[in-house]
Amino acid sequence: MKKILFPLGLVLLLASCYEDKGNYDYTFDKVNAIDSVKFTPEAEQQLNGLTIEFTQPLTAADTLQRVFVNCKQSLVSSLENLDFTWIRSYTKNGVKVKDTLTTKGYMDVVLPVGKATAYNVMLEIHDQITGLSNYTQFNVATRPIFKNSIFVLHGMSGNMHLGNIEKVGTNVNVHTDAYALVHPNGGNPFANTSKLMYQATMTFVNYTQLVESDNLIAFQNGAEAKVFKPFGLDQKLDNYRNYVLPYSSQGVIPVEKIGMVGDPSNQSDYYYIIGKDGRFVTARAMLSFKFPSQEGSENNYRVTAGAITSEEFVFWDGKNNRFLHVNRDDSYGIWGEQEAYYAQLSNPLLDAQVDFSTLPEALSPVGKTGLYGFIQYRENYSNEHPFFIFKDTQNQYYLYELIPTRSGKDDNGGSGDGPNDSDGPAYTVKGQVLEGFSPSDINSICYNTWFPTNYVFYIDGANIIRYNISNGDKVIIYTAPVGYDVACMKFRENNTLLYSADLGRYLTIGLNQGSKGAVTEIKLTTGGDVDESYQMPVYSQDKDGQAFGNIADIQFVHEYSYQVPNL
Repeated sequence: MKKILFPLGLVLLLASCYEDKGNYDYTFDKVNAIDSVKFTPEAEQQLNGLTIEFTQPLTAADTLQRVFVNCKQSLVSSLENLDFTWIRSYTKNGVKVKDTLTTKGYMDVVLPVGKATAYNVMLEIHDQITGLSNYTQFNVATRPIFKNSIFVLHGMSGNMHLGNIEKVGTNVNVHTDAYALVHPNGGNPFANTSKLMYQATMTFVNYTQLVESDNLIAFQNGAEAKVFKPFGLDQKLDNYRNYVLPYSSQGVIPVEKIGMVGDPSNQSDYYYIIGKDGRFVTARAMLSFKFPSQEGSENNYRVTAGAITSEEFVFWDGKNNRFLHVNRDDSYGIWGEQEAYYAQLSNPLLDAQVDFSTLPEALSPVGKTGLYGFIQYRENYSNEHPFFIFKDTQNQYYLYELIPTRSGKDDNGGSGDGPNDSDGPAYTVKGQVLEGFSPSDINSICYNTWFPTNYVFYIDGANIIRYNISNGDKVIIYTAPVGYDVACMKFRENNTLLYSADLGRYLTIGLNQGSKGAVTEIKLTTGGDVDESYQMPVYSQDKDGQAFGNIADIQFVHEYSYQVPNL
């Protein structure tokens, strides 16, 4: 009998346990929970994780900063039930420091003046009611002022100012006078600036240490160029002004056009500057521009447009209706601006001897104005041809393609495409009419190598046009707000800089309305269409209500190795 009762008792016990389960309430709608954790300033996801950025303090008064945390709870609105533990790791005076703070709802950080610093933080938020904790890991980091930002040249001739639009974390700082911000008593060195240029490169210092060199060049009206460190706007003195624009018996070149191709990451970038007076200078990688060699060179010309091939610079001489060319080789390497300056260009400027008689008379470039030159070097740089856009007196536009007549290597192992290889024509020419090509500003015409299609971009009043030179199709990719015209535009970069992310797809735009200006930006897809996922507002004034004047030029500045767009 006992053998029967024991199993029966076990069954009844199990049944009782099973029934008990129905007596427990497992709903959590009456249990407090931390639904979200957000910070002020707002954190954003960067390459090294969730990050809160501050600009490096300019004065001691700015060194103490505070990070606030906002915890959204399901049942409680105050922070009284929460304990905060901030576990931090950072370097102070060269020593690694780990400390812990228990301040409720905020964390103070001390940021040294003008220096980079970073905190790695683990935040534990403990709920006294439930006994549960929430953990968030993030970084607090500083960045130099104006890093990865847009400089804005605005105002009237003789009274220009340098503004800036800078995104720090999720905040956008607009300054109508960036120089006065960092140099309150420094005057205004940009009053007579006519055009901006930026160059980031790596150079050797004392022939031993490879360092980054960032240069914001402010070309002056009829005077020497001024060169600044863009992240802080400290002016570089010494002889930088001479390196950028060399002196001649005719004075400094009044800058009108700047051209560039190549890859700064391996020092294969090349530049030219064309002056309003038709003179030009060229450079490789460094700021050190040079006139062509005097010996054996053509010296009677007025250049209006240029292009840079894999072997040489090609220019249109509007005075004598001919193409000129000069070998682009420089032998100074990457030893710095001074060495580059003294290694004067030894290559002569020669007539390319292009025969225009092969073209129909109506297509001949003779008597037309050369406006813009470019080369489609995205896929196969060494085999691409230079193209030039011209216009006639009836505002009809033309495209000319120059086809090299020589290729291969010469007997000395050098390239056979250079101007010194033969006395014959360096190029043959093809020409075509550009139907529907209609820039209101001929200086706005630009080519962008980031797109596989042969697109040329230009300003037409309040619109920016994308024009396909292969078939004549044109598309409006941007229209200014009512009352504004597009004053200027510039792609962030027109090179293939290593680690450049998608820089070249951002088009920065200057807008004018009467005596006031504004700045905005669009982003294009890899196919050249507008990327609707990127929306930059129109910025016309700073936080104090001070407005931009007329926009004369814009320039994005970034670190040498650019990783992630921050604006």
